Amino acid sequence: MAPNATLAGRRDTSGAGILMMMLAMALVPMIDVQAKHLVTGGIPAMQVIFLRMMCGTLILLPVMLAGRREAIIPPDGRIKALLLGFFSIATGFCFFGALRFLSIADTVAISFVQPLFVTLLSRLFLKETVGPARWVALLVGFVAALLIIRPSHGALEPGSLLALGSGAAMAGYVILVKKSTGGSRPLTPLTLTFQTHFMAVLVGAPLMALFWVGLRPEQWWMVLGMTLFGLVGQYLIIKAYECADASLVAPFAYLEIVTSTAASWLFFSQVPDHVTFIGVAILIGSSVFIAWRR
Repeated sequence: MAPNATLAGRRDTSGAGILMMMLAMALVPMIDVQAKHLVTGGIPAMQVIFLRMMCGTLILLPVMLAGRREAIIPPDGRIKALLLGFFSIATGFCFFGALRFLSIADTVAISFVQPLFVTLLSRLFLKETVGPARWVALLVGFVAALLIIRPSHGALEPGSLLALGSGAAMAGYVILVKKSTGGSRPLTPLTLTFQTHFMAVLVGAPLMALFWVGLRPEQWWMVLGMTLFGLVGQYLIIKAYECADASLVAPFAYLEIVTSTAASWLFFSQVPDHVTFIGVAILIGSSVFIAWRR
């Protein structure tokens, strides 16, 4: 009876993880909609991600002071926490910068190279075994990424380069999250969410003298909305990875291409072309195969 009960509990937890990831993917495009309005309205991408992290820190700080005061400044692993902030800033800067040149759906599609980078980094930093079949899947995924980007004249466009950088930086963040939520002293999702925002503010603050542009009142409301959607979405993603295996949860992140395409069409009347959809389908198939092999 005990093994059956344990198995049932594991299934319930995995189901919760899947639902959390699906809900997060429904919320995330609303961050992109407001960020695109801001960057196309003249606000630098670095300032947009900094304001999001700063507002998130201010919202979470009372909660941390009330019950998790010791986790505000990490008692150990300060370098890891700073790296979380760096990768978070880099991801947002590259992604929001790409939105100046590309539609939301195209930016998301290119950044879907993230699982390929995660597999490469997991081999280097998590010491996971990568067999021949997964290397072939990585190569197929890379070809699919080229199909989506379609570089011309021997060079990539700035938007495509930034979207690729976003996928690579997010992969670094995922590796650090997996290392932080495992081991003998795992961090809770709330603590990890706060530390990501707080450390991103520390990393980004010195750059604000170079990027700062004054915001209009309606733009401040967009920053607040982007922050709230981001906090809930990031918490749900971290919680999803805590509740279920990464290989089970990760493929459901591809629901974002559906929700981002809907948001891109609804708010900006932009829809990817059929070649992009073909590339995304191949990339998703490659990444799902990698997850299944893992």
